[in-house]
Amino acid sequence: MIIKNQEQISELTYLIPPVLNMFGVSEDQNEIVLKKVFGLQLKKMRLMRGYTQTKVAKAISVTFQQIQKYEKGKNAVSVHNELKLAEFLKCDRNYFIQPITENGYKFITKRGNGHDNQE
Repeated sequence: MIIKNQEQISELTYLIPPVLNMFGVSEDQNEIVLKKVFGLQLKKMRLMRGYTQTKVAKAISVTFQQIQKYEKGKNAVSVHNELKLAEFLKCDRNYFIQPITENGYKFITKRGNGHDNQE
């Protein structure tokens, strides 16, 4: 497979570790990190495929502005649109959060009362 836009993709790859360093500060901060990492991964894959934001937007039936917001981490992506993005970009949906899961970050943590958050 030929990877397009290699220089831009390399630049985006360097942006992920500083974002990951903000994980674990608070629940709200974790949501911000998730959206930013998802957006950076989305942009990387879009560039690797050589697609414009408009092409991706049309494929999943949203505006190109919505794709911009996803890529900047401003808007969260619905599960429905996440599945459509993965299908259109021909990648596993886990790709979008791979930097988080590969680093072992968890979204559910133990509370200070000594009890696990399990039912």
